[in-house]
Amino acid sequence: MAKIYKIRIGKCFAFLFLFSLLFYFIYRSRNYERVYFLNDVSITESFNKQDKVYRFEFKVGDTTFLTSMYHRFIHTKELIKGIDVKQKDDVICILIESEKIHLYPMCQKNGENISYHLIEDEELIPSSYKSNLSYEEKEYKTLKLYSLGENKYYLWNYTGFYVLTKNQEKEIKLFQTDVYNIPLTAVVGQYLVIANYDEKYNFNKFYVIDTKKDKVRELNLKDTISFDSYFLGSFDGKLYLVDRKNKMEYEINPKKLQMEVMTKKNQGQILKEDQWETIGMQALVGNENSFTYKSITSYTLLDGNLYRVQEDYKTKISNQMVKEIVLSTEDAVYYLVGDNLYVYDDKDGERLILNNFEWNFNYQNMIYIF
Repeated sequence: MAKIYKIRIGKCFAFLFLFSLLFYFIYRSRNYERVYFLNDVSITESFNKQDKVYRFEFKVGDTTFLTSMYHRFIHTKELIKGIDVKQKDDVICILIESEKIHLYPMCQKNGENISYHLIEDEELIPSSYKSNLSYEEKEYKTLKLYSLGENKYYLWNYTGFYVLTKNQEKEIKLFQTDVYNIPLTAVVGQYLVIANYDEKYNFNKFYVIDTKKDKVRELNLKDTISFDSYFLGSFDGKLYLVDRKNKMEYEINPKKLQMEVMTKKNQGQILKEDQWETIGMQALVGNENSFTYKSITSYTLLDGNLYRVQEDYKTKISNQMVKEIVLSTEDAVYYLVGDNLYVYDDKDGERLILNNFEWNFNYQNMIYIF
């Protein structure tokens, strides 16, 4: 009896193993490319399992639309279930239907890709595709607040920061005298790191602000750092600084209030497309380098016009003259138009956040968004 029982248990384990193996091979993510047609529109759909990126290319006659997105693998293909092509005069738009993913309308005007939010004709883009935005102006100090959303804003006021959310405004003071430029300031996750500008040519301390708690701590340094320094970028919760004068590279951990030397044998490290590479200190000191990261979406200014870029596909997303990109993510971009701060995302389009008259004169390194 015991022998029969063991045989049955063995068969159960074998069955479960084979079933798990079958389940894995059927549902595991894989690279693929599929071409299919809907309403005379050619659709090229592909998935890159390494980067977890879906890419869709739509061809309507001689017009091509392209979009890519990060998304978990979906265990079905031909994800687009419907396309409505709208065309009028020099504008063509496509409205896309899918049960598994969300794609916003895509438009071209005079052969230029533009955001569907820039189309005001409801025959092309029905009003149901757009959000109804409303603003309620509120004043704090010299600022005018409109639509802060769910973000927290740290705005430099020359001695510290105004801290703004939709529910609260306050001030954090750091320095005794006015400091007009703070290039040695950087964001690392929830932390804002700023050099001690009460010192003059060199400094021995960073202030580290935990922006979730609005709590200021001090990172006291063993080495003296020259103000002739710059930040390379951040990675995995750490910040990297190059001291040009002393030809040193440092790694800063704001959470643990630690700083370590990165330089070895007159060489440092730099991040290229999320991969570490060795680089000579002379190259780091002689040029202002910066980390580069893997991304499918970037933003650029061309003659004051703001574009979202995926591969070589540029889409104009604002009709305003933009002077500075403040922050960008895969889904949104924050930018300055005159003394107004705006944000754009595909869901709501362009939204006015706040106004600061001072930004007409001084605006670089003054706005930090969390």
